[in-house]
Amino acid sequence: MLTFLGGAIADKVDQKRLLLYLQLGQGLLLAFLATLCVTDKIEVWHILAIAFSLGSLGAFEQPARQALFPTLVDRSALTSAVALNSTVHPGTRIIGPVLAGVLLASISGATHSAPIAASAAFYLAAAGHVVWALFLHFVHTPPVRRRRSSDLFQDMAAGVSFIRRNHVFGFLISMTYFNNFFALSAFTLFPAFAKDILHVGPSGLGLLYTAIGIGNLIGVLITANLGNFERRGWLILGGTVIEAGFLVLFAVSSWFAASLVLLGLAGIGSSIFNVSAQSTLQVLVPDDFRGRVMGIWGLTHSTFQPLGQMQMGTMAALFSPPFAVILGAGMVIAFAIATTRNQRIRELGIASTSQAPLETAEAGSS
Repeated sequence: MLTFLGGAIADKVDQKRLLLYLQLGQGLLLAFLATLCVTDKIEVWHILAIAFSLGSLGAFEQPARQALFPTLVDRSALTSAVALNSTVHPGTRIIGPVLAGVLLASISGATHSAPIAASAAFYLAAAGHVVWALFLHFVHTPPVRRRRSSDLFQDMAAGVSFIRRNHVFGFLISMTYFNNFFALSAFTLFPAFAKDILHVGPSGLGLLYTAIGIGNLIGVLITANLGNFERRGWLILGGTVIEAGFLVLFAVSSWFAASLVLLGLAGIGSSIFNVSAQSTLQVLVPDDFRGRVMGIWGLTHSTFQPLGQMQMGTMAALFSPPFAVILGAGMVIAFAIATTRNQRIRELGIASTSQAPLETAEAGSS
């Protein structure tokens, strides 16, 4: 729920200043963790406390960042902007572990000290947050007029009411919740697939995650090139079906090379859905509700995906990992097929709803 609270705060304060403070706070926490490592004073409770603090700050950072960056680009270029922003996660999934591994191996080999190597990685991450904040300081952000109440919880209730009145937002968020709970949660079973089904060990497990990351990146580039695709509803539903369909095929595959290809294709579908849904949401939501709407959308990662991972693990324990993945992906496909009966969703498009933000803003503020 901290993400939703962070969204309500983002709608009330200067988002750029809020992001600056949050980035510096995360940098300080990582620097403190690095110092504990290099002085060999780190304990388990330190790691837990710092991880909790980083997660809490991240819950406030996500809606503020999502609410800020659409104000920096023209609305017609928002799909490409969302796509570019979406390359961060799959890109770091591919490059980040490699760089961290090289850094840890080289420093550990030179110093013969694992704590020093780990502290160097954490210091570098802390420096990244400081550099991020420094660049943000020089970014010009246009003023955003908002209708603010003095009661934060009243603002949160107004955000929920706004989404309930505007069914398109409810659909986009619900579809994202459903996808994260039943489809993306399958990634938590990759270790079981690598060990017991594909028999490839730790190196093969890393390739499974890399395949998804590459697919995600390709899907982002495809969606960015589509621009303001008119049939946005079909693009959202189609991306979901592609992702879930290839996850079903992955679940029944016992050939490692084929599994990598299938995961890459599933990653493409996942990005097509996520970028299309998020860009549509960003285009339609009014500025004065953007933080709260994106805060509720952000609960998919902070709440629904972990819950989905728990149910996926439970189903895998009761039956088998392939059965759990097939069941979850089948639920997503069934939801998408059922949604095609809704004409408003089928005809959802950026251009046809270009006036929606003004109308919904007035409705939501009345």
